[in-house]
Amino acid sequence: MENNLHIFIDRLKDNKEEIILDTLASKDLDIKNEKELIFRSPIELEAKAYRVSEELIINVNLKFRVSIPCKICNKLIEKDIEVKNLYIIESLENIKTFYDLKDEIKNLCFLQIPSYVECLDSCPSRQNIKNYFKEQKKENFPFSDLKE
Repeated sequence: MENNLHIFIDRLKDNKEEIILDTLASKDLDIKNEKELIFRSPIELEAKAYRVSEELIINVNLKFRVSIPCKICNKLIEKDIEVKNLYIIESLENIKTFYDLKDEIKNLCFLQIPSYVECLDSCPSRQNIKNYFKEQKKENFPFSDLKE
C-alpha cells in the first residue's frame, strides 16, 4: 500500500495545502476485527493539511460503519459513524520531515465508536428487563405543558 497518510512538511511551503482523499481498510490502520467490534466498511478519509506560521493544521473528515453488540440482547447492530471537521494541530518543531496521520486516524476511529448501542435505539428485549429498572417518578418540568 502506498502511504498516503504521510504529510511532507516541505510540500506545504508558500501557502500550499495538501488534500488527502483515501479509502482505508481497517487492516491498513492495524485494526483487527474482534467479536464485539467489526469494521463493516472501509474508512473514508478526507483531509486537508496546511501550514500557519510554525504550526501544521490538518482538517479531517471520516466516515465508516461498525458492528457492535446491543447492550440489551447482544445482537450485532450496524452503526454508521461520521466525523466532520476535526482539527489536528501540531507544532512544526515536533516534526522532522513528515507527519504520519495513521495513529491519529486510528485513535479517532476508536474514540468515535459509542460505548454501547441498542437495537433501533429501543431494543424489543428491553420489556423483559423492565421490572429490574428503578421506577421513574413523574416530575414537573418547567416547560412540560407546552404544546407545539
